[in-house]
This record gives sequence, C-alpha cells and structure tokens, in this order.
Amino acid sequence: MYKMSKKLSILLLTMVVLTISIYNVTNIIFANNTDIASSAKAMAVIEGYTNTLLYSHNSDQRLAMASTTKIVTAIVAIENTIDFDTPFRVSDNAIGIEGTSIYLQEGEMMSMNDLLLGLILASGNDCAVAIAEHFGYDNFMTKMNELPSKLGLSNTHFDNPHGLDSDTHYTTAYDLAVITNYALDNEKFREIVSTKRAIISGNGVTNDRYLKHKNKLLFSMDNCVGVKTGFTDNAGRCLVNAHEENGMRIVSVVLNCGPMFDECKRLTELALAEYEVKEFVSPYAYVADVTVNNGDKNKVSLVSIKEYSKAIRIEDKSRYSVKYDIPDSIDAPVELNSAIGKVYVCFDGEPIFTDDIYAIDSTKNIDIKHILDEIILRWQ
Repeated sequence: MYKMSKKLSILLLTMVVLTISIYNVTNIIFANNTDIASSAKAMAVIEGYTNTLLYSHNSDQRLAMASTTKIVTAIVAIENTIDFDTPFRVSDNAIGIEGTSIYLQEGEMMSMNDLLLGLILASGNDCAVAIAEHFGYDNFMTKMNELPSKLGLSNTHFDNPHGLDSDTHYTTAYDLAVITNYALDNEKFREIVSTKRAIISGNGVTNDRYLKHKNKLLFSMDNCVGVKTGFTDNAGRCLVNAHEENGMRIVSVVLNCGPMFDECKRLTELALAEYEVKEFVSPYAYVADVTVNNGDKNKVSLVSIKEYSKAIRIEDKSRYSVKYDIPDSIDAPVELNSAIGKVYVCFDGEPIFTDDIYAIDSTKNIDIKHILDEIILRWQ
C-alpha cells in the first residue's frame, strides 16, 4: 500500500505536463431515446454532474423565455462583481420598468446582493435594469450574449436583462438547461436562487421589502435548489427547476407550460426513478502492472487519468461495459506519463468514451547494445 501511495504522489506532482479536459458543458452525449410527451411546448431535463440529456421535447426550438432570462442576468452580474454588500445609487433608468417590480425609487441606494435577491425572488424587472446599468447597459448585454457562445450554444439571444418579449429575445429548453447547470457551479448563484425568503432594507427611502421565492417546488420538495420562474403573454408559463438528490443534479426546463410546477415535479421524480450516476473510469486510479523487457525495473504501473461518469438508465446497466487494451509487455525505456494502453467504455459493445492509460514509472534500458548505442550517440 505504501508503494502505491508513493507512486500516486509522484503522479499528482507530475500531472502538470498533461492536458486534461475536465468539464465540457457542450459534451452532452449519448442522449438516445430522450424524447417523451410533455405538457410543455418545449422541455429539456439534464443531469448536470455528468452533462447527460435525460428527457427532451422540442428541446431545440427557439422560444421566448420570459423572466428565466434573469438566470443569465444573475450569473453575469455575479461573475463581474467583487463587492456584493456596498450600496450604490441605482440608475434612474431602472425606475418604473413595466412588469414585475420591487418598485425601486429615484435616488435609492442598493447593494448588488439585494438587487440579486429582488431579481430572482421577486423577479424584479427594475432590478434587472439597475444591475445592467451598474455595469453599463450595452456592455452588460454584450456579456449576456457572450455566455451562450462561451458554452458552445447557438440558439440563444438576449435583447434585454429582464425577459420582456422582443422579436430577437429567445432561447431553447436545451440551451437554458445547459446555462443554468453552468451557473449552479457558482456558489453565490446557488445561494441566491435557493433562498426561500429575504428582507431588503428600505434604507430610509422606502419600507422594508419582504420577498418570497416564486418557485413553489422550493417549498414543497426536499432537495430542490430553486432557480427561476417566468411569464409573459408570448412566452407562457416557464420554469427552470434544479434538484439535487442521490448523487444527481437534475435541471428541468419547461417553456410555455401551463402546469409548470406539476410538470417539473413529474420530470424530476421520473429522473430519480429511472436514472443513476455511474462512475465507469476513476481519475488517477491504478489499473494494472505491465511487464518491462530489458529495463532496470521489471514492471511499471499504469493508471487512468480522466474520469468518466454518466447518468444511465437503471434498466440499461447490463448494456454497459469497460474494456482495457493493455499490452502483455513493453520494451524499455519507458518514460514517466507515457501512454501505454487505452480504456474504453462501451454501450452494447460500441465505444462511447475512450482515453489513454498512463505509466507512473520510468525505466531505463539496461540492454548492453542499447547502452553502447547511447554512448556512441553522445560522442557524435
């Protein structure tokens, strides 16, 4: 055990020489048979930890998104804010915005934290404008539209930070699920979207504001993470809901869905009943020893580097397999971190993931001819 621990320590210290892709939000793969009936005009459900599409219905159709827009407003603001607590004067352009509002007053001082609470819990359109104006409205809209591109998404465009209807303000259920999953990795975003109730001080300008999250599932389902509701006449009722249970993060998006709470609850419970996350390949895990010919060591240890986990249908477990392609022996010299074999994760025998297996030892060649050849090369 001590010997293996030492080898793994060496590996961890030397992994800086390897380029490893840990997270790719666009790598939502092997999403067969995901289309199911839904009361939503469009729907997508993903398992966020493994980036697996579980269920879909018209998931790539461009639609209005209403106030679910504020998910992006929030994460862009959070990623560009250092001080969340110091109040600043809200822009006069945020006063009197139509639709839902916390009724910001002219000259009012608000912190970014309080504006975010007003944005998500009360769905304040005035908060959305105040946030955008704080960073420079046009600059903020540019950043909002850069986010989908950053995540490899091409079916989303924002005309404003609040979600009021506009001809070129649209997303898809799939895009919005991916964006939300990305945002949920941010601790501040999770804190805001999962807050059930909050009080914003009036600061002597108005009375205190008492806020309550509009996502009813946050109050009725254990392990719900909250996130955002939305409604306009054009968009209909929209909901983005997140739920974390049994090692899964289930992100459900329903667009233009009358029974939006019931539908997200149904989809969440269906995912919990039908899926589980399985780790097929562990990161930095010992795989095997391989014999070395003509080396100063008679074997080297091999490890997997990149982890591969996937949300799989429980009924399909037996259809997955993990295969290793490792030689019986190799010739010295062997360099540390050299690729020696491969690992394959297969579904019905067909690979859905492959990666190299690496050596965590180095060995010199002690064959006398090889040594003489090396000496001659040095003298040339």
